[in-house]
Amino acid sequence: MAPSWREHFFEKLVAVSHGEGDVRLATATLHRRKKMASFQHPQLRKVECSFASSRTSGSRAQVLLIACEPRRVTEIDAPLLKRQMHEVGCGGDVQVDHDVLCLQYQWGFGHDTAFPVHDARRVTELTRWATGTLTLLFNHVEQKRHIIMAKARVDDVQATLDLRVALEQYLEDLLIQQWHVLPWAAELEYLGRQVECGSREHIDILARDRTSGDFVVIELKRDQGDDEVVGQCLRYMGWIKQHRADLAGVGVRGIIVAHDITARLRAAVLPHRNISVYTYQFSVTLTPVVMEMHTSR
Repeated sequence: MAPSWREHFFEKLVAVSHGEGDVRLATATLHRRKKMASFQHPQLRKVECSFASSRTSGSRAQVLLIACEPRRVTEIDAPLLKRQMHEVGCGGDVQVDHDVLCLQYQWGFGHDTAFPVHDARRVTELTRWATGTLTLLFNHVEQKRHIIMAKARVDDVQATLDLRVALEQYLEDLLIQQWHVLPWAAELEYLGRQVECGSREHIDILARDRTSGDFVVIELKRDQGDDEVVGQCLRYMGWIKQHRADLAGVGVRGIIVAHDITARLRAAVLPHRNISVYTYQFSVTLTPVVMEMHTSR
């Protein structure tokens, strides 16, 4: 089957994103079956770019849509983001649909209208809007995080800077980057991060047992409650079992990574023999430098 005009466009968008020199845009991934592209950012649970009908009620306009689902620890100021888009001349509109932030750029009218992927000028117009808007979005969430951290220090000058709170936002990145030195490296093969498993659901990290071939769902406990993270891990394990493990004739188990194991978390995990728990620590190491005095002769 010949690729659709949607696939043609997102091929170009992914290629442009990879060539921008921004590591955040370089996470662009083409999804041919869904005819869309996705991006990754540690402060955002989901960032997807697709063609859709306008979110504005009653409008028949067709838009390029960026749907963003922030993590719980991430704050997005939609009115401020809209002003920032206007100030830099991005164009487009901002809509909030429950917990999903929608950024859209109108390009045509009518449900049967096809975007002119062979018109280089129009393609450039739309890809520039997408990469420019994504860059603005990523800058926005990162700037908001720094403002929130700074405000916390101003409001309570006696408070000790909690490095754990700041670094937990990047825990997923740290685990993947340091995979080869982690205790499970010899046992588990890394498969992917933010792996889709149903509607608006994403597994933090998916791995596979190098010996048995069993799938391993790894969930990071950040701001969830003890019962919530166990239930979430079990739900993801069930999805992987139904859609991947059973088809491959293998099993599935889970791992929860938490800063500490509370009595409630221990009790919640205990009945589930196929879920294990790892704890992590962040530390700062200071090494004194001995300065030698050199005398001239």
